[in-house]
Amino acid sequence: MKEPLNDREMIREIQRGKKEYLNTIAEKYYDDIYRFCCYQTGNKQDAWDLAQETFLHFIRYVEQYHYKNLKGYLLTIARNVCVDYFRRCQRKNQQETDLTEGMDVTGTETLSFWTRQEEVLVSVEELSRHLPAMQREAVILYYGYGYKYREIAHMTGVGLATVKSRIRQGTEKLRRMAEKEELCEE
Repeated sequence: MKEPLNDREMIREIQRGKKEYLNTIAEKYYDDIYRFCCYQTGNKQDAWDLAQETFLHFIRYVEQYHYKNLKGYLLTIARNVCVDYFRRCQRKNQQETDLTEGMDVTGTETLSFWTRQEEVLVSVEELSRHLPAMQREAVILYYGYGYKYREIAHMTGVGLATVKSRIRQGTEKLRRMAEKEELCEE
């Protein structure tokens, strides 16, 4: 029985014209990309659309792929797709606000997951929704996905010191929030 190809070998085969390996890569990483988009948007349907868009971007530019960490590369694409999504939403919300003269037109769907790993990530997300977007992203990538500072810096396109600062500041805010909740429960 032939051993399955690793990511690098599959990419080489795709670049040689064997496009069937694109499905294998999508199946392997879809759940991680979808989950990341869920944490970013807070909406299952939007996350599904953004995960699809992420893989379409990957397929479109697979010929230029040359990184070592395929999952990190896909998460970088997903991050950029989510940033574009938020920009579009911001423009749309501004236009709707202008049209409705201040009426609240936003609404989000809450997420619920059932596996242990997802429950942990959701609790991080629940706490981090009070963090600024850049800190939230760094905290989720660090604690939720276990990426190292350098990997996060590469994915987000910022310096190592910036990533460390965002994680430290975000962690401190989360700690203070947790302490406040404990005091309220007593």
